[in-house]
Amino acid sequence: MAVSLMKDVYRRLATRTGAPDPRQHQYTTMVVVAAVAATVAGWVFDLRTLGLVAGLTAVFALVGAGGQSLRADLHRFAWFVPAVTLVMAVGPLLRSVPVLAGLLVAAVVFGAGMLPALGEHYRLVGQTFAAATLVSTTTGIGTDQPAALLFAAAGAGALFALALRVIIGLSDPTRWTRNAVALTLTEPGPGVVERAATAWRNDGAATWLGQVLAGASRFRAARETLLAQAGRADRAEAEQLRRIVAEADRIASELAVSVRAKACTGLPPEARRDPAAAVLEGGRQELPTAVRGINQGLDRIRAAVQERSEISATPEARIGRWERAKGAAKAHLSLRSSLFRHALRCTLAVGAGMVIVLLLSDPSASTLLLGLYVVLQPAARDSMTGALERTGGAVLGVVALAVVITLVPGTFLFVPLVIMGMMLRADRMRSDYQVLLGALITVTVVHQAMELGRPLANVAISFAGNTAVGAAIALIVGYVSYLVLPGSVVPNVRGSVRSTVWAVSELLRSVRAAGRGADLREALQSAHVLALRRTQDLLGMPALIDGTAAETEDREATRDAAIALDALRQDVASLAFRPEKERAVATPALQAVDALLGGKHEARIPDVPTGSAPATELLASSMLENALHARGAIDRALGHDDPWKSYTVSFVRPERHRIR
Repeated sequence: MAVSLMKDVYRRLATRTGAPDPRQHQYTTMVVVAAVAATVAGWVFDLRTLGLVAGLTAVFALVGAGGQSLRADLHRFAWFVPAVTLVMAVGPLLRSVPVLAGLLVAAVVFGAGMLPALGEHYRLVGQTFAAATLVSTTTGIGTDQPAALLFAAAGAGALFALALRVIIGLSDPTRWTRNAVALTLTEPGPGVVERAATAWRNDGAATWLGQVLAGASRFRAARETLLAQAGRADRAEAEQLRRIVAEADRIASELAVSVRAKACTGLPPEARRDPAAAVLEGGRQELPTAVRGINQGLDRIRAAVQERSEISATPEARIGRWERAKGAAKAHLSLRSSLFRHALRCTLAVGAGMVIVLLLSDPSASTLLLGLYVVLQPAARDSMTGALERTGGAVLGVVALAVVITLVPGTFLFVPLVIMGMMLRADRMRSDYQVLLGALITVTVVHQAMELGRPLANVAISFAGNTAVGAAIALIVGYVSYLVLPGSVVPNVRGSVRSTVWAVSELLRSVRAAGRGADLREALQSAHVLALRRTQDLLGMPALIDGTAAETEDREATRDAAIALDALRQDVASLAFRPEKERAVATPALQAVDALLGGKHEARIPDVPTGSAPATELLASSMLENALHARGAIDRALGHDDPWKSYTVSFVRPERHRIR
């Protein structure tokens, strides 16, 4: 671990060409200096526990409030970091009030399980705050310290995290947003545009980046249309269309470099090419309409990159955000929602584990709830096989760590090394929750082992045993709740895909009807609630599919269909709450998507006026792209050998159903 960390430090102190990177250099230097200073001060002045509280607070702040542009991160820092600071300072004090500690942990775990309904960043915030709550209230770290010193240590850690984030982003505050937008030109697949659009809105919605997104969305829709047409064409025509797409991808990659750049003095010749002309080599031939859509999208991007207008685009209406949040609450605060059932399972298991921890009142029980949480995965539903794998990993990991503590001298250095590694690899902590929890278990075991006055072999056995107890509680409560709560242990993949497509289609048709002047406010809200519930259920289903090669193929197809349908649902829901004039602009896109989901296989680029708001153009083309992705993924999920021709006949239901 130490060797890997040193390699990471060296990499961060130099760029790929070997020249110093000022941002990474300053960030890494501050982290290393702070870790060394805290370690020395901790041992000289007996402040080890307070230094650990400060370091963990900084880690949670960087993980939960980082990952986007400086503006977006500072906005999240303003409300998330005070909450983390408070729980890190108050949590150890609650050990003397077991009822309050149990209620706090249960409420936070349930909330963390429900927050994925609001989006990826809310999921990250929820699971990070849940980890902070578990560490502060159940591990015993800081219980022997005065309240004033705990608040001071947590506050110092939060301020250090803020300083690190400002230093890394001050020289180029919008770099992350530009990278996210540029990714729409290089990474195919559903959901990419939605993630970039979220980053763009959170960073002030600069007009030029909005124009790039609108152009990229149109380009991507046209690209997917050409690929779909190539799948139905004869061999010669299909080869030609795929060559046009490949050439367009090369041009888009060149444009992505210009989008990532902090300033643009001009476009390279490679970025100005016409993909169709390059493939046909000057020959005159009739081409599909989608080729014109590719050129229109690329032209839009070229103009936006060169003009770079920083004026903010039209913001999303606040009423739209409120309506979507209200819809999420109505969709998931019900036993019909698999997300709600999973959050309830996690809360019951953590509650049982919390009772045992409070009854034992032993520092070696500090890993019980963290081990339980690793197995539960509250923010991501999973199969019993996955839970068993994590159970073995957690128990064996703690056993191995206990052996190292027993045999290797100087293990106290593990704590500052792990904290330093977590700060330097905050991106990894965000992307892999198991790594974050594993690092927290390591810190907890080493710190408590050093603080206890018992033989290390005894301590090792205690920690391993309590971790196994936590994992067993998670497995037992999880399995029993699967039998008691509504829902099936065996996933019905095809039925879920059919019901999700029907729900998204109902939402789309409700938006179309509302755009024609019909008063369907309640019906629109009901359709949104049902579509949100169905897409969230489908997003959680791939993790429930285990085992064989055929099931692995089903899992990938189901995941692709779920991501595409959820992205389509987000687009349609966003459009539903845009101003009426902007909804009218996107009517052609709604018609095209409705035709795709209704069974027609001729996709076309929606006719969206280029003078409209970038957000509306983005939604219009993104809907078509996601519908095309969904169409192909649904074919694979339902096992049709002849795609694009028959699947909708079997499950798109024309009859009306009351949406509950």
